[in-house]
Amino acid sequence: MITRPLELESRLSPPPRDLDFVAWVNVAVVVLFFGLLGSRFILAPGLLFDANREGFELPQAKGLQYVRTASVVVTYRRDDVILFEGAIIKLPELEQRLEAYAKVHPGEVLLLIADSHVTLQAISDLSAMARSAGFAYVQMANEPLDSPSDPK
Repeated sequence: MITRPLELESRLSPPPRDLDFVAWVNVAVVVLFFGLLGSRFILAPGLLFDANREGFELPQAKGLQYVRTASVVVTYRRDDVILFEGAIIKLPELEQRLEAYAKVHPGEVLLLIADSHVTLQAISDLSAMARSAGFAYVQMANEPLDSPSDPK
């Protein structure tokens, strides 16, 4: 090697044998932040509206709106693709699962994430289904449209 003629290896200090305390604290803090950011403590953006009302109207808020975190998430990709608890299911099965969940957890919030390909009729049908199942609120969020000028 290149260090042998100059005997540089003899001048190197041995590697430390103890564990660096600061490195373990750093790892613990990173794990803590990933745990917190992936939990239900982070508020989901969306708009709360009362699921017991018949029509869909934007609420009139004079001040800050009381925000509750969603306890169950339904993702609508297209009118025939519904994701619930990590599985792709059909609408009748979703209705059964929502009713079973609402019986165990009455008055909870349902977060509905809708893709841009989902019709407004399908969203309102799911909102009515949540109302009849026993959810107190439906929180809606949608995924933004991809513009053709945005590079991916």
